[in-house]
Amino acid sequence: MGLTNWMGTFGRARSLDLSSDLERGYEAALLIQSIEMEHYNDRPVRPELELSIPRAMQAQVLRRFRAALQVCRQSRDVLAPYRQELSGQELRQYQLIDTVTARYAVAREELPALSRTPEMLPRSLVSVVDQVRRQLDPEAEASVVAGFRRRRDSTLVSLRILLLLVLVPVLVQQVSRTYVVSPLVDRFAPDNTFLTYPKPHLEERAVEKLRVYQAEIEFDALLSGKALPSREELQSELAKRAQELKEEADQESTHAIKNVLADVCGFIGFVVVAILGRRDIQVLRGFIDEMVYGLSDSAKAFAIILFTDIFVGFHSPEGWTVLLDGVAHHLGLPAQENFVMLFIATFPVVLATIFKYWIFRYLNRVSPSSVATLRNMNGGG
Repeated sequence: MGLTNWMGTFGRARSLDLSSDLERGYEAALLIQSIEMEHYNDRPVRPELELSIPRAMQAQVLRRFRAALQVCRQSRDVLAPYRQELSGQELRQYQLIDTVTARYAVAREELPALSRTPEMLPRSLVSVVDQVRRQLDPEAEASVVAGFRRRRDSTLVSLRILLLLVLVPVLVQQVSRTYVVSPLVDRFAPDNTFLTYPKPHLEERAVEKLRVYQAEIEFDALLSGKALPSREELQSELAKRAQELKEEADQESTHAIKNVLADVCGFIGFVVVAILGRRDIQVLRGFIDEMVYGLSDSAKAFAIILFTDIFVGFHSPEGWTVLLDGVAHHLGLPAQENFVMLFIATFPVVLATIFKYWIFRYLNRVSPSSVATLRNMNGGG
């Protein structure tokens, strides 16, 4: 039993290493492609060429290119023995790493060409022949099983770290608020004014409730046919109600302090999980990329349009207003209309710009057909 557990642990560790190397190499390959498109007109990088940018910036670009190329080569060397275990999106990522690395082979580094050398055979035909060869390999079944186990381990690791990132902060926030923060705040709040918020907006709400309470007393007296209460009786009732409203305002103020302190504890729990599970988070990133890029073009376009319309679309201001009002109430702060309007006028615009840049820089290169589908679904815009 111990040997089985040890072998399973070793397999999961190897799965984490391969997923991490594949993710690092894929990001490096995308970086090299972006450098080629941005500075070399979608041609191989040539260090001896003078670009129309300052020398310091060109040196920085070349340093980034050499570092990314080194990462691609290391990733390819590590992943090459396990290529038969890859499938789907992982295989496409490895092929991109292999293509970029082969483009800058040692023989080509001495005299880079202005354009890419045409191939003798179409790449699709070569890939078909390679796929048939791998299927006829006697060890193909073992490779497929090993690849399935590695992907299963990666999925389990991704789901586990995702649950930890969600559940640990929530549990820490709730437990700390109930058993630590609340008793301490209730104990020290009466003697320490800094543990309570200034309550001008709470007092305004209390005054409004008191005015409504006075109108209710008079309305009930008129409905029942009784005489209106005298000034002394009305003052006595309003004094009792005012004391209750004051206690409610004080309690609401301490609740806001409790929420803030509990949220800080939950954030600390999230940071601890993120630090302790850095390798698992890298696997989670690869898992999410595989899910996103594994969708069909129509599904990608649908998801992008749905997300952007919710957060940066025509009806998004109402949603942002409700969200900001909820956050302000949770923190015990007044929902300032000027701040809400300023936030709605700036943040969705920044978010939309980030989306457009991501579509132009990455999605347009990885899945151009999904970008075309997205434009058609948006009416050609």
